[in-house]
Amino acid sequence: MKIAAIIVVVVIALFFLLPILSGNAPIPEDMSASQIGSFIGGFVRYWIDALRSAF
Repeated sequence: MKIAAIIVVVVIALFFLLPILSGNAPIPEDMSASQIGSFIGGFVRYWIDALRSAF
């Protein structure tokens, strides 16, 4: 059970960190709507591109 929990934590961390580390989802500097929208848009764009290239 401990190994499964570690694997789940690693998968969740990769899900959130890959777009940030690749530079597609810039970390918001403040809580303005444009900064949050840029972050979420980059996050979604990264995963759409990743899934498109995988299939």
